[in-house]
Amino acid sequence: MRRISLIILYLTMAIFLLAGCASGAGSSVGDEAENVVYCLDDEEESLEFEPYTDDGQNMEESIDGYLKAIIAGPKEAKHKRLLTENVTVQGCEVVNGNVTIDFSKEYHEMEKPREVLVRAGIVRSLMKVPHVKGVMFTVNGKPITDSKGQEIGAMTSDTFIENAGRQINTYSHASINLYYASEDGKHLKRESRAIYYSSSMPLEWAIVERLIDGPKVRGNHPTVPPNVQIVSVTNSDGICYVNLDSSFQANVLTVSPEATIYSIVNSLVEDCNVQSVQFSVNGESDVEFANGLSLKQPFTADMSLVVD
Repeated sequence: MRRISLIILYLTMAIFLLAGCASGAGSSVGDEAENVVYCLDDEEESLEFEPYTDDGQNMEESIDGYLKAIIAGPKEAKHKRLLTENVTVQGCEVVNGNVTIDFSKEYHEMEKPREVLVRAGIVRSLMKVPHVKGVMFTVNGKPITDSKGQEIGAMTSDTFIENAGRQINTYSHASINLYYASEDGKHLKRESRAIYYSSSMPLEWAIVERLIDGPKVRGNHPTVPPNVQIVSVTNSDGICYVNLDSSFQANVLTVSPEATIYSIVNSLVEDCNVQSVQFSVNGESDVEFANGLSLKQPFTADMSLVVD
């Protein structure tokens, strides 16, 4: 285990330069460059970033440099620091590419919307360091938890879902249940998650994306091929319309067609304000899924497929 010694920086120009925060106009998240350090906009309601030069000679030095830049804060007057002034970084450990950052107790005093942005900004900054696998936050040595008291654990850039093609810089939080396939591929198993997703993305879209990404819990298995692309996801009058590309129709996974369909349906019905799900492939609903399963009619939840 290697411990990075963090030096809390004074906010002077000399320290700014040592932090490696390069000069240049700040940009919005959607125009992100390869090496950047994140900060907040003037209203402290969304993420922005500024160019950053990583001078580290190894992973630990690079992480240390990014954290110093985050602590120092942005150079542009129109930007604000991620961390509030009273929050301090008490330590940082790196074990096999997994980073754990420990904060002072004042971390818990941040309002939830800002706290989510703080995590998103720090995690997305550090995930730019080669060989970093994930980032975990602790406060006085204890892992941070979600609204249900569950440990949030290691985070990556994918923890904070973005809708491709849109400029995203604010996040929402949801505690959801996702359904993945059991070992035999014929039943479903529940997997609880706390997710943070783009505020401009409907929760229904975020849920389908998570199902495509696959399970996190050992013993659960994917129900949707990872190459499936979302065309659209909308919610109207209690029906969620899920439009996927043609790779969904192929169903190349070794799970039953029913497991695939109801993993999506059960997840959406349980987590969102919908009663049924209407599938389509490239906009066409009068099509058949694997083994002749018609997608023409909406599907309602079937919890009889769920096993412990």
